[in-house]
Amino acid sequence: MATIDVRDRGNKVVGKVDLDAGVFERPVKRSVLHEAIVHIRAGARQGTHATKTRSEVVGSKAKPFRQKGTGRARAGDKRSPIWRSGGTTFGPQPRDHSTKFPRRKMKIALQMALSAKRAEGQIVVVDVLGVDEAKTKNVAALLAGLGLEGRTLIYDPEANESLALAARNLPNTKVVSGRGLSVYDVLLHDNLLTSQDGITRIDEALR
Repeated sequence: MATIDVRDRGNKVVGKVDLDAGVFERPVKRSVLHEAIVHIRAGARQGTHATKTRSEVVGSKAKPFRQKGTGRARAGDKRSPIWRSGGTTFGPQPRDHSTKFPRRKMKIALQMALSAKRAEGQIVVVDVLGVDEAKTKNVAALLAGLGLEGRTLIYDPEANESLALAARNLPNTKVVSGRGLSVYDVLLHDNLLTSQDGITRIDEALR
């Protein structure tokens, strides 16, 4: 059984929460985390890159000069890839970059990411997470009171709109809720901040 301290806004320990060791004490395999990150980043690519082939380039189909007698290499038209402003040979075309990744394996990767964060003491659980007003200074004061520096990922199980609005102006802070917790976000941020209810929901969902 794994345990994490529950703190108040003054960073004082006010209790503990018991968690499943299979979720927060799982052996970490860098290869599995790497595969998960590659899969997530590949799926995020738009895949709209495109170049024009010689059939798509705007231009005349007329021969630039006669076939023989000029001493130059024969040429068909100026849309050929060998000409300036001609078509592109084997250039990138729109495509889907997403890959297949087993759902169970992604679940294991998220368990490993959380286990790594817990081992480094980078998961912070507070008794009360929400804010009364959607003001950036409220979230900044919360992070400062907990001594959190660098990039911080906030998991809000209640999807509090005021918290999301208040945190969006902080450059190194991101708020997610519901099923928005991903391996990429957990590893990208230095700290994971959530409430006691939030860490319990994560624990139950990943068992």
